Amino acid sequence: MQESRDVVVVGGGPAGLAAAEAVARQGIRVLVLERQSEIGYPVHTSGGSWIKDMQELGVPAQLYHPIPQVFFLSPRQEVALRYDPPVACVLDVRALYQHLAARAIAAGAELRLRHAVDQVLLEDGRVSGVTVRDERGRRLTIGAALTIDASGMARHIAVRAGLAGAFRRYGYGAEYDLYAPHYPQEELYLLMGSAVAPSGYAWVFPRGQGRVRVGVGVIHPDSDDDARRYLEYLVREEPHLREKLRGASPLEYHTGLFPAEGPAERFSAAGLLLAGDAGGHGSTLVGEGIRFAIYAGRLAGEVAAEAIREGNTSAAFLERFDRRWRARFGREMELAYLINRHIAAYRDEQWDDALILLRRLTPAQWAQAMRGEFTAGLLMGIMARSPRLVASGGRRLLERLLERLGQGASAG
Repeated sequence: MQESRDVVVVGGGPAGLAAAEAVARQGIRVLVLERQSEIGYPVHTSGGSWIKDMQELGVPAQLYHPIPQVFFLSPRQEVALRYDPPVACVLDVRALYQHLAARAIAAGAELRLRHAVDQVLLEDGRVSGVTVRDERGRRLTIGAALTIDASGMARHIAVRAGLAGAFRRYGYGAEYDLYAPHYPQEELYLLMGSAVAPSGYAWVFPRGQGRVRVGVGVIHPDSDDDARRYLEYLVREEPHLREKLRGASPLEYHTGLFPAEGPAERFSAAGLLLAGDAGGHGSTLVGEGIRFAIYAGRLAGEVAAEAIREGNTSAAFLERFDRRWRARFGREMELAYLINRHIAAYRDEQWDDALILLRRLTPAQWAQAMRGEFTAGLLMGIMARSPRLVASGGRRLLERLLERLGQGASAG
C-alpha cells in the first residue's frame, strides 16, 4: 500500500503535534504517525513548567496547576521561595498533549495511531518518506517531500538516515502519580543529595485535586544507580515528606528518558528536520522538555511549510531551521549544559554549600535561573549577592558562563 503527503511527522508528542499544526495552518497536507494507541500515553515526564510560557503558547489555564511555594532541599539545608502571583506550574501532561493534537487536527492535520515506523526511504541521500506497520500489522509506504523526526529519545529517522547517532548520556526518571489527601497542593519540592538522587535530583510536583507526582531522575552513565530504588525511599522514608504523603497511594507509575547531551550538531538534512528531544532541544539544566519541544516543533513546522511552498527541501534550504532555533535557544541550552555537567557530580557537602550560598538570591533571580534565562546581569547579581561563591569553585563556572555570554571581562 502506498500513499503520499507533503509532510510526514513521526511522533505524536508535543514537538510533532506543534509542528503538524504549524504546517497545516499553511494549507499543506501533513500526516502525524504515532506508534502508541493514545496521544499522551504513556506519560514519560513530570510536567513541571512555567506559566509565562504556557500563556505565550496559548495553553488554557485549566491544563496546568499554579505553584506559589517552592522548596529546594539538600541533605542539611533548605531554601523556601514564595511567589505571588505564581510563576511555576505543573502540567496535566496527557490533557495537554491531547489539546495540542486537537489544535493540529482543527488546523487540518491528519493523525494516525498505532502506526510504527520501521524503515526510512532514501533517494540519492535525501529522505523521501517512511514505511510503517499499522494497527493491523500491514506495511504502508508513505512518500513525503519532507519528514519531521519528532520521535523523542529514539530519534528513529535521524539515526537511520545517518544525521545523528543514539544518545549516550541521558536522564532516567521514575515517578509515582499519587492521590495524596494530606499533601499541600501549593508546595513544590526539589531535592538533591545522595540519599534521594545521586547524579540527579528528586521532585514532588502537585497537580491539583489531591494528585501529586513524586519522582527521581538519575543521569547515566554519570551514575549507574537505579532511580526506582530511590523513588521508594522518597515516598516512604524521606523525613520532609513523610507526614505530607501520609495515606497516599499511587494511581499511575511513569518512567522516562531525557537526552542529557545538549543539542544535536545538526537538525536538518535533505528532506528531514529534527524537533524536540530528537534534536536535543530540551534544557539539560533540570531535564525540562515540554515547552521547548513545542517551541521547536512550531519553528520546524514553519520552515517545513516554507520549504513545501517553495518546492525546495534541500539541506541548504532546511538549514534555516538550525539557524532560527540556535538564534533563539542556542546560547541558553549551551549554558544549561555547562551547568548540568558541573553540578551532576556534586557531593552532599557541595549541595549544602550551594544552597547556603544561593540563599542570598531573590525569588525572582531563582526563577530566572531555573527557567534558564541566563544573562550577564543575572550572573553578576549572583556574584554580588554570593561573595563566598565567587571565592569557591563556583567562580570558575560563573566565569565560563560569562565568557559564553561575551562578558568575560566582567568576571573580575
